[in-house]
Amino acid sequence: MLTVHALSSLIGVAAIGNALLAVWAFGANLFRARTLSRAYWVAILLVAALVAIQVASGLLLAVGGARPKTALHFLYGFLVAVTAAVQVGLRPGGFLRPVVTRAAGQFREARWLALICLTQMALILRAYTTGALGR
Repeated sequence: MLTVHALSSLIGVAAIGNALLAVWAFGANLFRARTLSRAYWVAILLVAALVAIQVASGLLLAVGGARPKTALHFLYGFLVAVTAAVQVGLRPGGFLRPVVTRAAGQFREARWLALICLTQMALILRAYTTGALGR
């Protein structure tokens, strides 16, 4: 299980995937797209699935008694999981979509997703450094 959780390629694909999704959303915002494409939301789900694998393997490791070099890794892992839930929840038909569109009036989908994906990328990289390096 530790092999899956610490797999650099899985972590890298999740981080790079979020970076690319942020650029995609930023580009859509520049072109004043009102909504993001179906392909974008499929990509969000694929990247979120990779994050879910990481989170699940981390939880199994923690339940089994394994501990990272610093407890701060648990905080970043939790924040990564919450951010992934927000990404999935904001998709059309998602559980957060009605709340955001009702409260915000005009929901700037591309702008918000660009910021959320950049935040997720940073959280993934920070979680990795606290787990692998203990910093």
